[in-house]
Amino acid sequence: MINKKKTENATHINILSSVHRRSYIDVKKAKIGSILPTPVEEGFTLAEVLITLSIVGVVAVLTIPSVMKNYRYKTYAASMKKVYSQLTDAVQAIMNDEMTTEFHKTTAGVKSSDTAGEEKGAYYFLHNYFKVAASCNDNLNTECLGSSYKTFTGTDAGSAFGESCIRTTNGATICMTLNPKNGITSVLIDANGPADPNIVGLDTFVTNISGVDGSVTDWSSDETLCNKDSGAGNGHLADYASGCLTQLMNNGWVIDDTKWTKTEEETE
Repeated sequence: MINKKKTENATHINILSSVHRRSYIDVKKAKIGSILPTPVEEGFTLAEVLITLSIVGVVAVLTIPSVMKNYRYKTYAASMKKVYSQLTDAVQAIMNDEMTTEFHKTTAGVKSSDTAGEEKGAYYFLHNYFKVAASCNDNLNTECLGSSYKTFTGTDAGSAFGESCIRTTNGATICMTLNPKNGITSVLIDANGPADPNIVGLDTFVTNISGVDGSVTDWSSDETLCNKDSGAGNGHLADYASGCLTQLMNNGWVIDDTKWTKTEEETE
């Protein structure tokens, strides 16, 4: 009986000791907690948000126009490269079909005619070797071409030319005419048809198809003539577009308008 009481007393003492220990620990924790700083949820002030938005807006105003311009230039250049490739392939195709190595001896290398059953020249070539979305024949209207053409600086670049014109399913316009004096077929290309900008060197170019071997080249090998009056006195777009295709090809099919804004002293 005495042993049982001793055991109960000991158990009671242990419970009290445990309670006191826990109370002491809780008190210590409370004291330490009151010393440590209370965590604060941080955020942006209205002023900081407005300043950030202002900076983003300024950067956007400065960069977006440049990005959009570069995108347009790449589109024009890619379209022109594609049309040039189609044109050279078509010239080779008709020479192969008619078993000759001289373009002027093909049905395409003569004066154009759209008479039914007697198609020849530019009309025959354009309508048989390209996918045609619209045919303008000798009527140089806005279904195929722009209402006017300009240089990069805004000068009137002259009128379009061609005995026959088509707008391809890719949206490009191709006009052709034969120069009977030298047997050369001249070609006007608007890489995106009647759509703007209708500026030589951007979406508008001129080429020649040699009557001898069918090679497709610019009117001039001098790229510095692009967007300048060549003085040739043609009275049409070739006066300002000569050299533009040469420049584009020499530049790796990348349009560089800085070459058109330099002064004559800088280009010399």
